[in-house]
Amino acid sequence: MPTFRERLRLEMSGPAIPLMAFGVAINLTVGQVTSALKIPVYLDSIGTVLVAVLCGPWAAALTGSLANILASSFGSPAMMFFIPVVIAIGLWTAFIARHGWFRSLPLVVVGGALQGIIAALLSAPISAYVFGGTMLSGTDFLVIFFRSLGNDVFWSALYQGLTSDPIDKVVTYIIVFLTVRRLPQRILTRFPGSRSLLNPQ
Repeated sequence: MPTFRERLRLEMSGPAIPLMAFGVAINLTVGQVTSALKIPVYLDSIGTVLVAVLCGPWAAALTGSLANILASSFGSPAMMFFIPVVIAIGLWTAFIARHGWFRSLPLVVVGGALQGIIAALLSAPISAYVFGGTMLSGTDFLVIFFRSLGNDVFWSALYQGLTSDPIDKVVTYIIVFLTVRRLPQRILTRFPGSRSLLNPQ
C-alpha cells in the first residue's frame, strides 16, 4: 500500500499538471457561462471530475479548490466557501473511478446521482446560513419556489440541491465519461487512472 506522499507524487506525475491547469480553466469557463445564462445547473466541476478519473483524488481536490479560489478572485467571492464541496467531489469521483464505475455508462449515471446528493447535503448549510439561500444563479428560482411552499431557508436550499445537483452531476459525469472514452489509448495510459478504466478490478 503506497503512502500518502507516494500516492500524491504518482498523481502529480507526467501530464497531470497540464491536465489540472486545463481542468481549472474548464471549471472557470463553463461555470461562468452557466451562471451568466442563469441555467439551472452549474457544470463547474467538469475539470475536477476529469482530473479525478485520470489522476486521482488529491489532484482533483486541488484542481477544484484552485478553480474556486480563482473564481472568487474574478468576481464570484461566494465560490471560496464551497471548497469543501469540490474536495468531496474529487474524493468521491476518484473513489468510484478506481472501482471501475467509469467503464460503464449506467454506473456513471448512478455515481453522478449519488455525487449530486452528497454535494447537496454539503452545500445546503453553506448556501442557507452564509448566503441566505440565494446565490444569484440559475437555481435561485428553485429556492424561491420551495420558500413559497412554506419551507425555511435551510430546507429550501436543501430541496433545491437535491433537485438540481443530481442532474448537474449526472450530466457532468456523462461528459467526462464520453471524453475519456474518446482519448487515444497511448494518451490514456500516461495517467495513473488508466488502470481502472482499461482493466477489470
